Amino acid sequence: MRYILSLIVENKHGVLAKVAQVVTGRGYNISTLTVGPSERADTSRMIITFDSDEKIIEQIIKQMNKLVDVIKIFLIDDNEKVERELLLVRISRKKDNEESIERIVKIFRGKIVDVTMKSFVIEITGASRKIDSFVENIKSYGIQDLMRTGPLALPRFDMRTNTKEQIK
Repeated sequence: MRYILSLIVENKHGVLAKVAQVVTGRGYNISTLTVGPSERADTSRMIITFDSDEKIIEQIIKQMNKLVDVIKIFLIDDNEKVERELLLVRISRKKDNEESIERIVKIFRGKIVDVTMKSFVIEITGASRKIDSFVENIKSYGIQDLMRTGPLALPRFDMRTNTKEQIK
């Protein structure tokens, strides 16, 4: 099962390495990792996804809670979140496939952001399932390059009212 953890961490040198070491040092695999500034200048937010079971996630949370630089940890409930991911993909452009590619992009509410004689670069944002579905629909056109951000997610509740101690 896929789990999404949101961490608020101190914006200091080496914090990302410490968090990654907690996970990889125990032999667990990070599926995606996104890090960026948070609402405060002295903190950053990490969104980490794992494909694992509940027992492993509980263990990861316990280990992360031991890190001094980790301020808050949230296990984001799949039913109580707002999630978005960004995909940029370059696909082959041929005269006979232009209209069908444009139709698929329109259905998924994407944008063609660059066009050359040989390719289109397409941008799609949305939930991870939407991105997966789009990729499946365009595979037959010839994917040249593909880059995904991994999900960005926020719970539907105000995270500032919860503290580290309230997390399972």
